[in-house]
Amino acid sequence: MYTYNDLLADIGGLRRLGGRISYIGWTAAGRMIPCVHIGSAQGAQIIIQSAIHAREHITAKLAVEQAYYCLRRISLKPAGGIYFIPMVNADGVSLAQFGLDAVRSGARRSFLLQVNGAEGTDFTLWKANLNAVDLNVNFPADWGTGAQNVREPAPASYIGPAPASEPETRALMAFTRKVKPALTLSYHCKGEEIYWDFGQSGAVRQRDRETGQILADLTGYRLIDGALGSAGGYKDWCIQTPGIPAYTAEIISADAPYPVSYGLLPAEFVKNKDVPFEMLAAVGRAGESGSGALG
Repeated sequence: MYTYNDLLADIGGLRRLGGRISYIGWTAAGRMIPCVHIGSAQGAQIIIQSAIHAREHITAKLAVEQAYYCLRRISLKPAGGIYFIPMVNADGVSLAQFGLDAVRSGARRSFLLQVNGAEGTDFTLWKANLNAVDLNVNFPADWGTGAQNVREPAPASYIGPAPASEPETRALMAFTRKVKPALTLSYHCKGEEIYWDFGQSGAVRQRDRETGQILADLTGYRLIDGALGSAGGYKDWCIQTPGIPAYTAEIISADAPYPVSYGLLPAEFVKNKDVPFEMLAAVGRAGESGSGALG
């Protein structure tokens, strides 16, 4: 498995290769949320974020491998830059991997154990943060209207007490506003599908679907039309508020059981290794053509 400590070690390796390291904020338990920037600060920028769901920590490893791959091929990079945020939900990831040993506070451990219910001390299926809020339904984008939303602390799908109640949510929103990216991509697991649709219309809808098709062609994942009951996600907020193209890519077959085997990652890396540069190139081409400015 790929842990928060593994990520911190890789941050050093990525820095040595030329990646610019920053931190977008802190988790509920005070863990820093690292970010790696590759390329130029000038021109179009894109954000790739992963592991916003705890049990999907394999996506953090994918993002780090993408970052290494890009740094080793920097001479091939299109104009602009890429921000990788490999592990937004570092607290949840640590809980899913190490259980209550990852939690310092006795009161918090008791709370989490109660929320986890029949699963007891097994947190491998946990998706939320340490406040038992599912970060990917906590964004102010039709918050609380999702088809699977729940209204009380839970291992998954709890919307939180208010929109953007969580420090991880607020950090990602603030960073996105600061960067003003031309596109965002969120890696999740699993299903081999790409979600892009959240009420766009006209030329914007056509633009976003066409870029989504590029992503689908690169990865072999199926492009899904329709919001399908989604609300409160990072993708949803990016589309609704900053008004930028935003995509959720679900890696790995839906048939794979949790915890997802890291033995499946090499094949997914092959499908996704060129995605960062190709998405950056795509938004660059769209900006040059003037067909629905990105960002």
